Amino acid sequence: MNHDQTLTDPSPDPVSPPVAEAQVREKSGRPRQTARRRDLFVPICLVLFALLAAVRILNIWSNTPEYDEIWTVQHYTSIPIREVFTDVATPNNHVLNTLGIRFFLNLIPHQNLAVRLTALLGFCGLFCLLLRASLLLLKHNAARGGVLAVVLLNGMILHYAETARGYSPQAFFVFGLFFSLLCYQLRPPENRAFNAVMWLLCALGACLSVSSGALYVVILTGLWGLLYAPFRGGVKKIWDEYRPMILAGLLWSAFVLAWYGGNYSRFEEGRAMFGESFHTPAQYLTYCFESARDTGLLWVLPFLALGCILLRGSPQWRICVLTGGAALLMFASALLTKGGPPRIYLAMFAPAVFGVGVAADELLACNGKLRRFSVWILLALAIVCVCFSDKMRKRAADPDMVLVFSEIAELDPHVFVSYRATDLYVLRTLLKNAVEKDTFDRLAEPRMLLLLHDNFISAVHVGDPPVEELVAPGAAPAEEGYAVPGEDVRFWLYRLRPLTPGETLAGKAVLCFSNDAIPDDMKRWLVDNCGIVNSMLVSPETPHICYGFPGADLTADMLLEMEEASNGGLFFRVVF
Repeated sequence: MNHDQTLTDPSPDPVSPPVAEAQVREKSGRPRQTARRRDLFVPICLVLFALLAAVRILNIWSNTPEYDEIWTVQHYTSIPIREVFTDVATPNNHVLNTLGIRFFLNLIPHQNLAVRLTALLGFCGLFCLLLRASLLLLKHNAARGGVLAVVLLNGMILHYAETARGYSPQAFFVFGLFFSLLCYQLRPPENRAFNAVMWLLCALGACLSVSSGALYVVILTGLWGLLYAPFRGGVKKIWDEYRPMILAGLLWSAFVLAWYGGNYSRFEEGRAMFGESFHTPAQYLTYCFESARDTGLLWVLPFLALGCILLRGSPQWRICVLTGGAALLMFASALLTKGGPPRIYLAMFAPAVFGVGVAADELLACNGKLRRFSVWILLALAIVCVCFSDKMRKRAADPDMVLVFSEIAELDPHVFVSYRATDLYVLRTLLKNAVEKDTFDRLAEPRMLLLLHDNFISAVHVGDPPVEELVAPGAAPAEEGYAVPGEDVRFWLYRLRPLTPGETLAGKAVLCFSNDAIPDDMKRWLVDNCGIVNSMLVSPETPHICYGFPGADLTADMLLEMEEASNGGLFFRVVF
């Protein structure tokens, strides 16, 4: 195919093809140096990626499992395969990740590696696709290297490359889908079936990696069709050129109707439980800003906008519009589907960065002065990415609760610790005996209350169904800060005091510390009216329990009467 002709075709190639590398070398006056750099580019990329992957493997072996990983292993690795595709109400069953864990647990003895290998393979696949796309669609090594550096050094992408979730495979499949769309028109109409099949496989993979993949498929493919379809040629021309993609789209739609439609009630149940609704424009804009910041899209979108302005009318302009518009529409979808955590937008990062790379590649081709400084620009960009990468990765990760607990175990025994439910789930799984003993020892004579992460007491009702109540203490902390240096775990330390006769408890948080000697009617009253703090450590045989509840509708005199009637079986403390 004559590439020069495609640039004037009504349906142009998505980017300027690398037609004139020989011409570029002639104009530069340094053909041998340019050729040498081109030949060295791939080996250098492979070596640097091998080092990056090696660090991921070291982290996989050494990092403490996170809550979501433990939940997936404990709840989804032993159920029937059919249920893996239907038990979708909780966000911890990412189907391909779950299936990968089940497969590798039977092959690899090291559990951490077996559980997290699927995520690492997604990261490796993303690198291969990025390298292939850069070599095929970009002309300058500076643009190619910039795309690879910015994407592969993104801290959140690195975190999910070593964490057993579906976000790393989804990033791979979404970029594969995007790449297949870009390449579709590089082939003549009679030779496009391969790209349509690639699109279909990546579309299925994006959905089965994380259920939000359906949004990526619809938004990216829909925008691509609007930007590239030859509408002026009529329906026949569209059918002739896009028949393979249309057929692939119909097959994907059948999958959507079967899987999403068949599990609609389960998906809705999960969305109702875990989604975030927006009640004001300010709340929604804050959500978008924080999500874009945490994923890195906040720094990419302005460059896409600049590319749209500078390259308007060129084939590269469409790439900037496609990737920037898709990112904005993904954020807009939160208004209809409820907002989720920032990581659900992570898969849009690689296509968006590639869009910026396309714009930068064209600017390098048009500006000889810019080309002379391109290596230094790339070096500065890589240094910036390295400096922020680890900080961003740690912000995306859950804290190492084993390390946090080692600090808690050294605290004064009169400090009672109220754990967040997810933290306690991890500790109970990894350090069950130690955390139980430490907690029960602190129930005997508490004088202080330590809260971690969110500055609230997590008190869980044991009714049916269990309901978690968050009781915000109406008090000023005696101390606050970070529990462990280098770990992003905030703590708040409050004093506890006995009840004062006649005091009003409205707006205050009250804790009740009891043992198994209290009468059954008192225990029943506490269970019915209060929530259990650190409830995962409680069983029928547990001798000591801490209850938490707000002081509204209670009087100090009533609680003091209960204290006296219990004969030392329970006592109340007010957070102040």
